[in-house]
Amino acid sequence: MDQSIAAKAARLVVRSCLKPALQPMFPVPVQRIWANVATRTLAVPLGVRFVKSSLGGVPIERVQSKQASQLSADAILFLHGGAYIIGSPVSHRSITGRLAKLTGATVFVPDYRLAPEYPFPAALDDALVCYRDLLANGYAPERIAVAGDSAGGGLALSLCLRLRSEGLTQPACLALISPWADLTLTRLAPVAGDPLLRASWLAQGAAAYLGRVAAEEPLVSPLLANLADLPPTLIQSASQELLRDDSRRLTSAFLASGVSVCHREFPQMWHDFQLYAGLVPEATQALREIAQFVAARLAPSVETLGASRVNTLSDGAFRLTTIDGGEARVLSALDSQKS
Repeated sequence: MDQSIAAKAARLVVRSCLKPALQPMFPVPVQRIWANVATRTLAVPLGVRFVKSSLGGVPIERVQSKQASQLSADAILFLHGGAYIIGSPVSHRSITGRLAKLTGATVFVPDYRLAPEYPFPAALDDALVCYRDLLANGYAPERIAVAGDSAGGGLALSLCLRLRSEGLTQPACLALISPWADLTLTRLAPVAGDPLLRASWLAQGAAAYLGRVAAEEPLVSPLLANLADLPPTLIQSASQELLRDDSRRLTSAFLASGVSVCHREFPQMWHDFQLYAGLVPEATQALREIAQFVAARLAPSVETLGASRVNTLSDGAFRLTTIDGGEARVLSALDSQKS
């Protein structure tokens, strides 16, 4: 499939305007300012309400469709990315706003504590507090989805491991966008010219987050953990990103642990391209697929989402019938192993 013109343009913007700031030569506060300015140019959807609030004392942003007169019974706990050192609920509104609008769920985005000021386990503790408070506020686990991108994807996985260790019920599903799940950085993909990521920047983020904890600790590198009994999971990744192989390995690890998993690797795309939903067709479609996956598992008796339908296939993948009537088959773990 040929890459869209919009994707080619966005790739150039990412490489020339964002990647130069994401390197150790710039102090973390400068990286934060630069990233915050860059993400302000993303396409935040109309018809969505963003409200500052808190869960268990953790500051969050609550995201709802303006068509909703009250909080939905369905919740998505979305953990933003940024190598544990940058990012915020505001920087990820292009994703969270669309998830709220497409699923009808209320999206809760923790403004969790960042490294190096707050190393591990601060971010994980904040995520756990938020999940517990959702339960305390009447959200049933089967009506909660946990999602995240990049470091937030790894954090979402770590949260589910923490829930398992504390005997708490798992959420209905996990949706992970290019999860950073192995902070040892020993098996980065041999990708030349990643448009966004540098190995040196990932190393900076890992060192800041780890503090005195070893990178092999399963709660910071969940790819190294036993993943048994985790919820059904959707993974999206891109072919031209350093973290590509984290998603491939994670898919295999889920399979080995008996966890239902679907994995789609988008060709010719870069790390976290989903942030460009509303501007880049491939990113818009990726967010639509995530929303359909989540909605189908939050309300499995409901077969339609707007004008779209989700059908689960026998091999664990699912087929999406989109608004225009076309079909997109999301890769299962078995498919990704064959490719």
